[in-house]
Amino acid sequence: MFVSPLQKARRRAALARRNSRIVLQIGVALFAFAGYIATSHGNTTRFQMLPALQTDTASSALLLDAATNGNRILVAGEQGHILYSDDSGDSWTHAQVPVSLALTAVTFSGERNTWAAAHDGVLLRSTDAGQSWQTKLTGVDVARLSADAAEKKVDQLRSEISLASPETLEDLEWALDDALFALEDASAALDEGVTMPLLDVWFENERNGYALGAYGILLHTNDSGATWQLISERLDNPDNYHLYGIARSVSGTLLVAGEAGIILRSRDQGETWDRPASPYQGSFFGAIATHDGGLLVFGLRGNVFRSTDDGDTWSAVTTNDERTLLDGMTGEDGAVVLVGSAGAVLTSNDHGTTFKKVSTSGNSVYSGVTKTSDDKLLLLGFGGVSIIDEGDEHE
Repeated sequence: MFVSPLQKARRRAALARRNSRIVLQIGVALFAFAGYIATSHGNTTRFQMLPALQTDTASSALLLDAATNGNRILVAGEQGHILYSDDSGDSWTHAQVPVSLALTAVTFSGERNTWAAAHDGVLLRSTDAGQSWQTKLTGVDVARLSADAAEKKVDQLRSEISLASPETLEDLEWALDDALFALEDASAALDEGVTMPLLDVWFENERNGYALGAYGILLHTNDSGATWQLISERLDNPDNYHLYGIARSVSGTLLVAGEAGIILRSRDQGETWDRPASPYQGSFFGAIATHDGGLLVFGLRGNVFRSTDDGDTWSAVTTNDERTLLDGMTGEDGAVVLVGSAGAVLTSNDHGTTFKKVSTSGNSVYSGVTKTSDDKLLLLGFGGVSIIDEGDEHE
């Protein structure tokens, strides 16, 4: 039987994805084994699923993300640490957190409601502006959503195969093989839960929010997080690239950016998604909206691209800086800040059209940024919290 070059490429890609998943599963199993400890009753439990320890060094430990609402600043990071401050970061108080997982993102969805994303498919919620937290979604929940979605996909493909023409049959059979493998993966995780990290969480308002992460996972809620729906199957992401950041333009377009330059877009509140042409094949680690209606994506080697037509076209932004960019924000005044490796802090007062470098000491990796109530930049990363004046000397 003749096999076209395209079919051969698809077969190689499928086998590569399968092999990479097997390697990942082995690594995750070894990591999980190392994370188990014995309890006083002779049982074992994972350290990461115990409540976070409150330590004096948390504010100088690895912190990954921050969020601000009024005077309240939240920061989150390794071992379940969430701290809050009401005095522009001069002092910090430990939050009560039910897990010791690495927390990758934190956001406000209202004046009191806040959300945090974590490893192992966990989402946390607070209703007291981040002082105490509860687990609202677990890795087992995500595995169940994944298994349900995979089962529906298998049923759909089997129905299509029964009516397929000879020209489309083989492609559908390969798609079914992938779907069965995905179902097997999800079903195997039903007992322990998925191990993939959620990497970002964002709410448009108190009710409507999204969480996204590794291997193409995209979750949506429209009832304030009471229930979540897995909508990854709506995405044109057959290679399951990691998804790192989400933003919403002034016009209402949702944009997700991720691994290998992937850009995904929805113009109808997440019901359908397309995949605009990407201006770059390296990974984007974030996306932000600007007050003039633009969108920015940024990532490896300091690459920044700007769109003024909701992602139809992109133009490269010249920063004269090749340091990898990991996070960004748009302030209430419209100023844009991007931060990243080797002490990178870039600011823009023209909606991301041009940027200036802010001098920083040392060679820190900044993974998060927000502003304090007195208009200073609060930076996060290895070494915890750093606060600098945005008016410091620019390079």
